[in-house]
Amino acid sequence: MEAQVVVAAGSIAGDVSISVDLVAASERSDTFPQDWSRARRERGLERYRRWLALKQEHPRSAMAPTREIDLFWHLHMLSPVAYHRDCLANFGGLLDHDGGFGKGPGELPLLKQVFLRTARRWEARYGEAYADDGKWVTDAATTNCWHDCQDRCWHACSE
Repeated sequence: MEAQVVVAAGSIAGDVSISVDLVAASERSDTFPQDWSRARRERGLERYRRWLALKQEHPRSAMAPTREIDLFWHLHMLSPVAYHRDCLANFGGLLDHDGGFGKGPGELPLLKQVFLRTARRWEARYGEAYADDGKWVTDAATTNCWHDCQDRCWHACSE
């Protein structure tokens, strides 16, 4: 079944349904950063909701999450009944996750393209930086960093 767009024009997180308390789940999780405050967790959850809404708007496009968004996506999948129910409500079917994509031979260039396209859509839709470090990917794309790693870089290039 094809995912249907249910995001209202002008809304921020659309009509995204998440039926499990992911902030509480993140506080119990061993894989979540323990130094994140409740406010940081709530912000991360809102970014995950916005990412899902963006996926609703572009149901046939591959989208690459930031690490922060991916943490919440993984956490959501750890509640399989709720995840299944939420995916049916939001997309009409399961939203598949190809964890580790980008590590296989020849996959990294495609991952970078998908990440950049996702970031551009995010920044145009929400008027805020997509990258976890708060830098605009549209600005970073013009940066001459030899690492060429977008949001996945420990170098945090600034020039």
